[in-house]
Amino acid sequence: MDLPPLLSLAPHRTLLPVGARTRRIGLCPDAGLLADDLDPPLALMLDELGSVVAPGPLVERAAARGADPSAARALLGSLLDAGAVVDASAVRRVAARRAHHVVLVVGDGPLAAGVVTGLVGAGLVGAGPVGPVGEAHPGGADGRVGTVHLAADGVVGGADLGTGLLDADRGARRGKAVARAAARLVPDAVVTPPPQRLSPDLVVLADAQAPPARLVDRLLDDGVAHLPVRLRDGVGVVGPLVLPGRTACLRCLDLHRADRDPGWPGVAAQLAGRPGRADPACVVATAALGTAQALAALDASARPPVLDAVLELDVAAATLVTRHWSRHPRCPCGGARHARATCGGGPPRGRLES
Repeated sequence: MDLPPLLSLAPHRTLLPVGARTRRIGLCPDAGLLADDLDPPLALMLDELGSVVAPGPLVERAAARGADPSAARALLGSLLDAGAVVDASAVRRVAARRAHHVVLVVGDGPLAAGVVTGLVGAGLVGAGPVGPVGEAHPGGADGRVGTVHLAADGVVGGADLGTGLLDADRGARRGKAVARAAARLVPDAVVTPPPQRLSPDLVVLADAQAPPARLVDRLLDDGVAHLPVRLRDGVGVVGPLVLPGRTACLRCLDLHRADRDPGWPGVAAQLAGRPGRADPACVVATAALGTAQALAALDASARPPVLDAVLELDVAAATLVTRHWSRHPRCPCGGARHARATCGGGPPRGRLES
């Protein structure tokens, strides 16, 4: 089979020797893979996959140690098919695209802080998706999002701590405190308020149980992808990812709930801008889940789990429930007046103007 130009172990996988002729790739009981009864030169070849390598020279080195080149290529192809080895050039392209993404995070609480620091720090801690720590990446791409803006009001309080903000940040303006937190993690990270005109790839609506209706209307009208990340009754709630004109929107969800509970519109009106509450562990986990789903939406390499769905995370019960939603027949969100949005590497982004 044809091998990609660059290979590496799948992100975060561990390769361990089990004797001279066996290698274990991955430690999970279900996903781990055992390559056994290998000729020693082939086993040594696999040891080189801990960093990004070109398959041609890799096979040549194995052949110089006595391996059959055809067997070496077949082994690499089998590991590629099994997902234990990946096309490192494709992973690098994703990381390079992230460097050009623009994300706006809107929120006045710990989830906004956690998502901002997560986006600027993506790919920088541990063995990242494109190779070991310290390895150079084409074009400076390292997996983090290139431009992150934060729209936040108010000052830091005790409830804001735990997702990047410190006790020393109490009383400081939220926006400036989060920018300092991002710089502590990544010294050259710059997090600023959004400019008057902005064309983001994604807007993360953090903390508020219901974002302001006017903001949601603008996002729909301008065709801007958006993702809510909030807390509700001690549970973290992430999603749905809204692609205007293509998926269910936040009004669809409210209409579905109103079909089952006629009093829901009055309840929803009271939730606008109001943050939810949860234990600190749930807050941290929800910020992490929201960051991961934002990155999945931006990368667009697979269908994001939050597309037409909401993830409900209960840390204490150790459960993650996926609740699926569809467009509501009475919602005009799919109408012609809305741009058909994408997230990631699609057509030109919608423009927000303040």
